[in-house]
Amino acid sequence: MKKRNAMKVIGSVAGASVLLAGAAPAEVAANIDVPGGVLQAGDAVAYDKIAEVKGEFSFTQDVMSPASEIFNLFGTAATGLCAKPGFAFDTPAEENYYVNVGGRIEKEVSVSLAELKRQGGYTRTMVCTCATSSAMAQSSITGARVADLLKLAGVADDANTISFISADGYRSSLPLQYVLEKDALLVYDVAGEGNPAGLQIWMPSTVAKYFTRQITEIELTAENEAPVVEQAHADQRAKVSILNRAEETFHVGDQITFEGYADDCGVAVTAIEFSLDGENWTSCAVENANADKWVCWNFAYTVQQAGTFKLDVRARTADGTVSPLAASVVFKAM
Repeated sequence: MKKRNAMKVIGSVAGASVLLAGAAPAEVAANIDVPGGVLQAGDAVAYDKIAEVKGEFSFTQDVMSPASEIFNLFGTAATGLCAKPGFAFDTPAEENYYVNVGGRIEKEVSVSLAELKRQGGYTRTMVCTCATSSAMAQSSITGARVADLLKLAGVADDANTISFISADGYRSSLPLQYVLEKDALLVYDVAGEGNPAGLQIWMPSTVAKYFTRQITEIELTAENEAPVVEQAHADQRAKVSILNRAEETFHVGDQITFEGYADDCGVAVTAIEFSLDGENWTSCAVENANADKWVCWNFAYTVQQAGTFKLDVRARTADGTVSPLAASVVFKAM
């Protein structure tokens, strides 16, 4: 069997260049990269079909996104969607950057970023995923436990809501019990590169709109009803991506290695499925996956015949959800 380099991988953070499928196979629903050009939305295409897709599958959950990609996600691409504000203003020096805890507490607490670092933080691997788009990332983050700050302040018995307030007054409110159960962190380091967001809240299995940046105030309140936590939109469940772009024509007998990511924001991914005809799917089990981490998958496929093909990929999760939006890539073989 001849082996060739994988189709070009176009990003290290899933979602950066995702090609979404969902239209009937005969018509392109969004621009798709193909050898020799780009198919435009609405173009009619007759893809060759193969009913059975065989390949070598593997996965890992240890791949991390570069810090620069995460900072770009929060600072530019996602600013209008989640976790406001952006990085437009300067972060004060650590000794001058304070977070203050107030509201329904026994005593007010004020601590500098420098002091939080001196006390030592907790390091975890966590996924950041957008509720309304395909963007997602995974990183090793370090920060102070919100629960530890609240313990110092002494929370009133009737407090049920916690609000994280940024330097420009942006407020994000969550149920207090939810934040404690998630063991939220005030993150000051992302991937060992610091954090231009100053202090930023990170929580596992939580969409990125709540990852508020530049936090300077934490307020505890007693509300008639605690806030409802927004989940990923229905069309962003079982999120999946392909990080390959077709840049050459392959030959029968060549092996193409496809790769990508899948995540369902706290629900374990149990299988990645592949199709070359949009009807029949080959299911590859993802065994014992940690629901709090994404799945980085690889699928090595040997070209069986000449033609122009569209590989569709979808994820399946522990609660039976199947990706509403499959990911797709087109390739040509001769």
